[in-house]
Amino acid sequence: MILDLGCGTDKVTGAIGLENVPLPGVDVLHDLLDFPYPFGDGCASEVHLNHVIEHFVLADIQRILDETYRILQPGGITYISVPHVYSVAAWVDPTHKMAFTFGSAQFFDAHAAKAYYKEINSYWRLVNTSSRVTLFNWKRYRMRKLDTFLSNAISHWMNWLLKQPNPSNADLLVKMLPFYFVEIQWQLIKPS
Repeated sequence: MILDLGCGTDKVTGAIGLENVPLPGVDVLHDLLDFPYPFGDGCASEVHLNHVIEHFVLADIQRILDETYRILQPGGITYISVPHVYSVAAWVDPTHKMAFTFGSAQFFDAHAAKAYYKEINSYWRLVNTSSRVTLFNWKRYRMRKLDTFLSNAISHWMNWLLKQPNPSNADLLVKMLPFYFVEIQWQLIKPS
C-alpha cells in the first residue's frame, strides 16, 4: 500500500490519499493530528508527506513521523518534500510554522551526529537528499520553457553539491541567489 498523507488536491499516483478536508481525490478523511491513523501496523510500503510537515511545530512533526513509522513496513520508505527556508516561496503560505535546510533531515537519522536530541526520535535512516528548483516561475510559454531549462540545470548542479563532502554549500547557494522556489526532497527508510 502507498499512502499520501496530507495529499491535498495533488495525490501521488496509485496512493491512498488522506486529508482533513473533503477535496477531490481524497480517499480517507482524517486529521493528521488525530492519532492513531486508520491504518494497521506495517501496512504501507511507502508514505508520502509532500509539503505537509512545514505546517506543524516540531512536537507535532515528531508525532506525525512516529505514526508514519508505525504504519510503514520494515524497509519501507517515507518521502518528504518541503520548501527550502531561503527560497522566495517558502513563506508565501502564512500557515507554515517550520523552516528547513537540506541538512534538517539528518536530525531524524539514527546514525547522524545530531541524533541525540531529546525532542526528536532518531530511528530512521536517511538515504537521500535532493532538490528541485524553480528559478523564476514565469508563466508565458516561451519564458516558461527557458525557466524550465535553467531550473533543471540548476537542480542538477544543486543535487551534485548535495553529494559533496560539504552539502551545506547547497544551502549557501540558495541563500545567495533569489530562487523563486527550492524544494527539498528526503527519503527516510524504516530499518528492517
